[in-house]
Amino acid sequence: MWSIWRVCVCRPSEALDDENRDHCDLGRYAQAALISGRPSTWSPAISPFLERMRERSPLPDGTPAIALGLAINGISTYGFLVLARRAVGDEAYGGLAVVWSLVYILGPGLFQPLEQEVARATAARGSLGQGSAPVLRQAAKIGTGFLALVFTGVLVAWPLGLSGMLDDRADLLAALLFGLAAFAFAELCRGILSGRHLFTEYGRYFAAEGISRMLIAGGLVILGIELVGAYAITLAAAFVLGTFAAGVTVRPFVNPGPPSHLNELTPALGLLLATSISEAFLLNVGPVALAIIGDELGEEAPGVFLNGLIISRIPLFFFQAVKASLLPALAARAADDDLDGFREVQLRLVAAVAVVAAGSTAAIAVVGPWVVETAFSDQLGSRDMGLLAASGGGLMLMLSLSLGLVALNHTRLAIVGFVVAVIVFPIALQLPNEPFLQVEVGLLAATTAGAIAQGVLLRIEFARHRAAGRMSSLT
Repeated sequence: MWSIWRVCVCRPSEALDDENRDHCDLGRYAQAALISGRPSTWSPAISPFLERMRERSPLPDGTPAIALGLAINGISTYGFLVLARRAVGDEAYGGLAVVWSLVYILGPGLFQPLEQEVARATAARGSLGQGSAPVLRQAAKIGTGFLALVFTGVLVAWPLGLSGMLDDRADLLAALLFGLAAFAFAELCRGILSGRHLFTEYGRYFAAEGISRMLIAGGLVILGIELVGAYAITLAAAFVLGTFAAGVTVRPFVNPGPPSHLNELTPALGLLLATSISEAFLLNVGPVALAIIGDELGEEAPGVFLNGLIISRIPLFFFQAVKASLLPALAARAADDDLDGFREVQLRLVAAVAVVAAGSTAAIAVVGPWVVETAFSDQLGSRDMGLLAASGGGLMLMLSLSLGLVALNHTRLAIVGFVVAVIVFPIALQLPNEPFLQVEVGLLAATTAGAIAQGVLLRIEFARHRAAGRMSSLT
């Protein structure tokens, strides 16, 4: 299976380090090997064709592998949620939805910045011919500290209201803690894969995570297990299995190198944490917010909201696949002082995102209710699905504008929009509406305010560069 994966998506980067160059070069000739069993005969013939395909692709290196992995992950995630919903029932599924949301708020919020810093440090060492084992050890120490803090916070919050959100179930608490620990482990390993330009293996992680989660849930259903904690703990198991599936073929996973000091991983960690926590909050806070303000709706309400959110955010899900790989294209133009080219790419990106956001919002408003009812037997109207899709579109716009600020070396400014959005959300929740509409309007108001803030800041930057003569005026 994984050899077929490599045929479909392997596009080795010219910047590969010595640790993985030979490993990924195998993928260039995998198709001939699969067809004939004799790669040495077919490789010279097929190599120029594959090279031309790589050169003509408009996508940055790594995008196809990650996009394919995310697509498989997304489809299998829907399968997992459908199986879990039907196995545990409506009320228990609400508790699972809260665990899911908290794992995907706290996990990416705290540990994704660490992945990014590990990837950056690993890539920098690779360019110097240095191994990244000390980086992984140093990152593990930082991650353990983060994990201790979040464990303490969760345990303190348990008697203060978290227990009610999790239906007073100790098994859901255990699943939350194990899920966060497994997520931290996965992020560290993904940082190494990204830093070594092993994009095929990076995409494989997402595919294996999603497939394993769905298969475990299917096994639980076949065995007749209806305990919600069993399905919740599947989150942690999938993170671990995905990590091993991605890294098992990488030998060695890391090489020895010079000692790593704390400042090798922490120069931008604070800024990354602020941005990452805010983004994860906006992506996943909906079911948790509904659990807090919608007591009268019953225990099943967060699960219904999660199902609608998952369907409405399909475009945003795929935007995540290209977000990271678009940044180098912008940063390269900024580094070359090609600010006119930078602005052209940025405006095209924003225009494309706006078109996709508008079109997907209309489409999801029409077909979303039917999809949710068919897949999950839940009732959500066109208004609900349209508002959720619109908030996802606003978040895509905010993220695309943030990329421009980051590429121009204004990481501090890029945080502003996220902070604005996080502040606006609880304020918008105070508007008098029924709970579902409160949360939906709150998310839309938050992402819209954040996108406006980022757009204003980027426009100011463009004006500053025009005044300095580094950028021409728009005609």
